[in-house]
Amino acid sequence: MRRWIAAVTTTATAAAVFAPALLASTPAHAASKSPVSGLKRQFVAGHGVKVKETTTTRRTSPQEGPYLSRFHTKGTYQFGSSGVIASDLTQWFDGRDLPPEMREMAEPTRTITLRKASYMSEGFFYDLPEGKRWLRSSGSFGPGMLVTQMINVLEPATLKGLLATATSTRRGVKLDGASTTMHKGTLTVARLYAVSPSFRVMYGGKPRGASAQLNIDWKLWQDAKQRTRKLVSTYTESDTSLHTSGRTAVTSTVTFSGWGAKTAITAPPAASVLDIEDWNPGEDMAAMPELSTPLPGRSR
Repeated sequence: MRRWIAAVTTTATAAAVFAPALLASTPAHAASKSPVSGLKRQFVAGHGVKVKETTTTRRTSPQEGPYLSRFHTKGTYQFGSSGVIASDLTQWFDGRDLPPEMREMAEPTRTITLRKASYMSEGFFYDLPEGKRWLRSSGSFGPGMLVTQMINVLEPATLKGLLATATSTRRGVKLDGASTTMHKGTLTVARLYAVSPSFRVMYGGKPRGASAQLNIDWKLWQDAKQRTRKLVSTYTESDTSLHTSGRTAVTSTVTFSGWGAKTAITAPPAASVLDIEDWNPGEDMAAMPELSTPLPGRSR
């Protein structure tokens, strides 16, 4: 049981349009600037984009056996003139992966995050007073807190740095009826930390040792307007402790749709909100999962 809870805590995150004849011969780095301009054109106040993500964690261990966890995110990001300024996301564990005694954890939890406050809805691990449905945390919520994906392709610096590591660019499949260009590449955790402001906030201290050199493989699909339609990233790491050893593979599949749709994310009604400082949680809170993005090197 303790092993399962620890694992859940860890789990609980186009190039410019070319003629086909040119696409195959165009160096990946030559296309890496235009998509950033395309992204910035989407930064219009009162508009946004819809997101869906599934993060799959598979672990194998001779001592503990196999483990599978699927974590889902669905919601909306709202743009301002410089990027994402608010998010409204619902997250849940796939109940099929949970032991029977923990199936209640599959209940979705909704989180609204604004620049100065984050609101989490009452879910499986909250015992809020009558009439209260939201728990509020106050503070400054910038990069790494508004967007939950490990590779934040809604951030110009991250998108530019990611595409700089592309090793191939070719015509992609149609997504939602749109033709796409697919970029493919690999970057290390240290490289992502260097180029991505939001990842630096997520990760905390600078990655070192084996964690810093861990490779993240990625594929990015963008449409003719250089809007990201899909991102798949994967990494695998090994760990060894006094009594156990194993390998963990984490794959994130993110899709974006509804680019440019009118979006207005606001705080919940004040009467339904309880400040986290005034909250007295019930029992067994230590056993509840953390709804956070798995990060390489942080599961050890």
